[in-house]
Amino acid sequence: MPSVRSFIALPSAPELKQALQALQAELIEERADVKWDTSDKFHITLKFLGNLDLEKLPALSESLTAITSQTSPFQLVYDSLGAFPDLIHPRVLWVGARGNDVLTSLQRNIEVTCSRFGFPIETRGFHPHITLGRVKGSRNLARLTAKVKSITFVPSETACFEVLLMKSDLQPTGSVYTTLKSFPLKA
Repeated sequence: MPSVRSFIALPSAPELKQALQALQAELIEERADVKWDTSDKFHITLKFLGNLDLEKLPALSESLTAITSQTSPFQLVYDSLGAFPDLIHPRVLWVGARGNDVLTSLQRNIEVTCSRFGFPIETRGFHPHITLGRVKGSRNLARLTAKVKSITFVPSETACFEVLLMKSDLQPTGSVYTTLKSFPLKA
């Protein structure tokens, strides 16, 4: 059966995407060796699935609908700028969102539901974030990390109204994301 590389995510509001692009522009000035994500890729990953057998898609969609129909829309506050694993050895630059009970519950329910379809439960703690870029080398890295430390991040609040099941096609120029299905949160 055919499969697709996929993940479950919260989309980013257009105004947040604009703010993150402005933040990226400041960081790009340091000319570090970073592969910057484009704004169409800005999202919070709730669960990375990897290869999803398309035969499982209807049942998984039904389970995700059951979760999202019981979850009210909620606010997210993006309030930090940082790096994984840390700013001493950055590999991924991100903007983090403050966790809240609704988001934590939603992510955990999705995690447990996906495990019933054979996807392993993530052992690392959930850290809601949007990836800005991935560090590819050491050129100007000290300048970049100094810039990250010097930026006063202005918190940004956005509303979450849906969860997306996304397909990720790996291309020579980078991955291309396509929405397979949208799951609106409870009205």
